[in-house]
Amino acid sequence: MYIALMGCAQQGSSTPFGASLDGASLQDVVDMAAPATGSVATFTTIQGTLDATVVPSGGSGSYTFSWAVSKISENSDTGNRFSVASAGTTNGPTYNTLTINGARPPGAGDVWEARFEATCTASDGSTNIGVVVDFTVTAPAL
Repeated sequence: MYIALMGCAQQGSSTPFGASLDGASLQDVVDMAAPATGSVATFTTIQGTLDATVVPSGGSGSYTFSWAVSKISENSDTGNRFSVASAGTTNGPTYNTLTINGARPPGAGDVWEARFEATCTASDGSTNIGVVVDFTVTAPAL
């Protein structure tokens, strides 16, 4: 004989916390192409050139976000021509206020680039999930 326990699986259970990148919002290549000059030209990207949104689900429903950006690698003459100028606002699900300093090569056809990693730590108060966004800043001289 079986005892019917209807609804017991739902009592006290909740959906586990999860977070993922909204692919529709992602722009992962920042192209700073411009005419070549006689010397290395520096530039600052415009805020919004990296636009990424993390979408949380489940858990407690009380979500917080914290973004951090680091340079992973660089292809340039000095190896140190790209850097974070301003992290911008880092405590929301959408991150689009990052500003990068960089350099454009002096010769037409030259391309320098740097690969960065933006990591969003999303939390529901008890669980933290890291969502990583790799992006590249390119500075070709035309």
